[in-house]
Amino acid sequence: MLSLIPIRLRLSFGLVGLMTGTLLVASAGGFFPNEQEEILRGRAKLCETLAISGTAMASSGQIESLQVTLESVVHRDDSILSIGLISSEGGLVVSAGPHVDAWDDSLDDAMTQMRVPVFRYGKQWGEMQIAFESTGGLFGLNYWAPAWLLIVLIPACFVQFSFFLRKTLQSLDPSGAVPTHVEKALDTFTVGLVLLNADQRVLFANKRLTQLIAKEASALVGKPVGSLDWMDPDHVGDNDDESAKTIAEMPWATAKRTEDSVHDRILQLEVDGRRLTFSVNCTPITGQGFLVTFDDITLIEENKVALAQARDAAQNANEAKSEFLANMSHEIRTPLNAVLGFTDVLRRGLVSNSDEAVGHLNMIHRSGAHLLELINDILDLSKIEAGHLQVESIDTHVDRVLIDVANTLQVRADENSLDLNVRFQTAIPRTIQCDPTRLRQVITNLVGNAIKFTEEGSVSIIAAMRDADPENLFAEHNDPSLVDATSDQVLRVDVVDTGIGMTADQQAKIFQSFVQADSTTTRKFGGTGLGLSISRRLAEAMGGTLNVLSKPGMGSTFRLEIPLMQSDLQDLVSPTELKECTENRNSDAANSDLTSLPPELVLVVDDGEANRRLIDLVLTRAGATVVTANNGLEAIECVANQKPALILMDMQMPVLDGYTATRRLRDAGFDKPIVALTGNAMRGDREKCVDAGCDDFMTKPINIDQLLELVASHLGAAPPPTTEETPTDLPCILLPHDESNCRGMSDMDPCKAIIPTLPMDDDDFRAITSDFLDRLPARLDAIEAAIAEANFESVHGEAHWLKGAGGTVGLGVFTSPAKQLEEAAKEHQVDLALAALAQIRELNARVVIPNSGASTSTASASSLPIPAPETSGELLTQRENKIVGDPIECSLPLEDPDFFEIVRGFVERMDARVPQMREELAQGRLHELAQSAHWLKGAGGTVGYAALTQPSRNLLAAAGAGNTSECDRWISNIESIRQRMIVPEVIQS
Repeated sequence: MLSLIPIRLRLSFGLVGLMTGTLLVASAGGFFPNEQEEILRGRAKLCETLAISGTAMASSGQIESLQVTLESVVHRDDSILSIGLISSEGGLVVSAGPHVDAWDDSLDDAMTQMRVPVFRYGKQWGEMQIAFESTGGLFGLNYWAPAWLLIVLIPACFVQFSFFLRKTLQSLDPSGAVPTHVEKALDTFTVGLVLLNADQRVLFANKRLTQLIAKEASALVGKPVGSLDWMDPDHVGDNDDESAKTIAEMPWATAKRTEDSVHDRILQLEVDGRRLTFSVNCTPITGQGFLVTFDDITLIEENKVALAQARDAAQNANEAKSEFLANMSHEIRTPLNAVLGFTDVLRRGLVSNSDEAVGHLNMIHRSGAHLLELINDILDLSKIEAGHLQVESIDTHVDRVLIDVANTLQVRADENSLDLNVRFQTAIPRTIQCDPTRLRQVITNLVGNAIKFTEEGSVSIIAAMRDADPENLFAEHNDPSLVDATSDQVLRVDVVDTGIGMTADQQAKIFQSFVQADSTTTRKFGGTGLGLSISRRLAEAMGGTLNVLSKPGMGSTFRLEIPLMQSDLQDLVSPTELKECTENRNSDAANSDLTSLPPELVLVVDDGEANRRLIDLVLTRAGATVVTANNGLEAIECVANQKPALILMDMQMPVLDGYTATRRLRDAGFDKPIVALTGNAMRGDREKCVDAGCDDFMTKPINIDQLLELVASHLGAAPPPTTEETPTDLPCILLPHDESNCRGMSDMDPCKAIIPTLPMDDDDFRAITSDFLDRLPARLDAIEAAIAEANFESVHGEAHWLKGAGGTVGLGVFTSPAKQLEEAAKEHQVDLALAALAQIRELNARVVIPNSGASTSTASASSLPIPAPETSGELLTQRENKIVGDPIECSLPLEDPDFFEIVRGFVERMDARVPQMREELAQGRLHELAQSAHWLKGAGGTVGYAALTQPSRNLLAAAGAGNTSECDRWISNIESIRQRMIVPEVIQS
């Protein structure tokens, strides 16, 4: 308890105690006069005098005189209350004053009652009793001489001592309050630390704290710790700056009030323009002060703020990208639906003529190009955001770029019944220093958007050369200085449409990534919200600007301005000359043929078989001679044995990659062109390929026209053709099936045969499929051995290869069992793997490659029982006397060899299955009959004989219901339809 009293008060108590003791000793030694003793002596003498006088008067019988005398004494002396003379018998002889009331025989107090014996004739006759007024004062303190002195002096001295000590302690230097060795120890702490006295004044501040708040220790010691401008972080940021500095209770004040430690209070302090944040802990030192630590958590708090901002930014970006993914999902699914849908239509043969098939193929190609455009947009955005966007500065024919874009998008404009035109308002430079690819990309995007958002009217591309004017109507860009005024001239390209237009709010956000004018735009018009963002950044990368002016319902104008150099202005082309050049180029383009190549040897190096086959086929058809290699090592060996004039080198391959192979070839002295083929299109890839020794660079997927153009640029022009094209006869349908030139048909039921979907009349595709089938048995044996050895990793790899390769060569029947084999290998399921392998072997045994051409078919026809021809050398339909009722023609284009083979296979199977259906009905095998009807229901319409669909469906229902009479009826109907089907056949000459 004593420890809770401040040291100043305890010192004051000690000093007062010393003073009091001294006074008591002095009083005991008689150094203080005693007033009460003097009064007692005076009263004793008065009593003796009265006793002597009273004795004399009483002895002489002067009682009345004694009465008068005593009353006179009582009246004259206020300190005497009463006087009484008492006889020895106890009777009151004479008295003065109210003696009976004033006298108390039980009281033994010499200061207030005195007895004096009275003698007569030598004997005590009585006694004189005198009652005095008490002189003890309050509580009888007057009886003790130093009492009142101590009562006044002790409090007065205590107050004076306390005040004196407080002033004295305040005037003392607090720096000496902490021992030097303690200061050195506290200076080693990694957190700020201060020692406070009970008045919350700083006794010591360690080195870490002085470094943090940029103040010397001498400026802190002796000052109240609250004199620093502490701020409450809960109020920081309020409009009233003073509210941040108003702290309800400091931690040291809280510790003093609660007499307990305070932990993790957050305070802030402004230091040199930076707001520091401290975690404050305060511990009271009983009766002495406080120990306060300041842990600097500024970086943690700043990181929290940064993380919160990053989190919000990431959340906003995530929301934007989620919306983008939703849009992108629609954008990707639309062309994918077209690719898969029209591919399935062609695969099933659901076309009526070759023109329709070509139209479907064009749709597939456009959809694939659109998918590639989406991927390129995403890659461009990633390059821009990563700072890897690279633009060139080369001679660019602006007029050609604009005309090419217009020609490319003319089809889309025609589909929307829009007028798409290009106008040159002024003369423009013949060439400018710019990146033609990026310029084409920007213009294509702007024109494409204009066509998309314009339902009627026109889209105009207007080019002109104007003065650079940052203050013009379009100068709303964040940084107008981007308009390079090197020549005070800019090339201005306006894309003007009569479309839906935009509000000011929509214009403000259309250049943001993943954002479109509004959410309904995506649903109605499609798009990812990347095109305009990429276009503006590309324009800025070329030193120009891209802005927009639009009004709802009035259309939009997108303005691209590219700065011109002084050298660009040396050669200007007038609008009339530009028009003539455009017409000449269009005429030349209309009369141009597909690029032809000289018969030079080209080495194609790629680990992807499909890529090798595609490039081989394209270059061979263009006139070149092609050899292929699977990896870089094979390429080196091939170059050692042959001398190719050009190498197309894939850069990422197993065994030996393209970079290493190219370096080795260059080190070995190979000096012919090497063109890099790579799927990477990021910045630095071209430089990496060139550093490895490549002469040129091409990205995948391969564009056939660009490939031919690139190869022609290295091999030179092809010689003029010297031979005439020889028409190729179409193969025919042979009934029954021609087995003489069919792979695998010697002992097989024709209805079970599996024919590749690739055009087997083409020697190249036939070779691809034959090579696959020749290698397949050995690989299946390897898979079986791997299963026996539990080498499931090898099984998985082989199954994965078969799953993709089967469909590539037109044998999609292998895809499903190969997938089952792959899953079984992944799960280490031996039984399932063996079952899948057995199914693959069974399918392989049923694969048939039909004859390869008309000559073979014709030759084979001689050995087959075909009705005798009536004419020779021409293509006829079946004789009319064989047709009962209206003829039924095939809707597929039978002049196409691929469709011809499909129809031929179907007719053979049908002629075998219809008698089998009769047999199944006769034997009551209705389940098998239902399966046959199901096959005919789907296959008939697929190959162009839709008349078979409904009877087959009815037969299926009848077989399922067990109605044999109905089954017989519908089989007869099917046989009737077969007799009416017109099937082409070759009449042998």
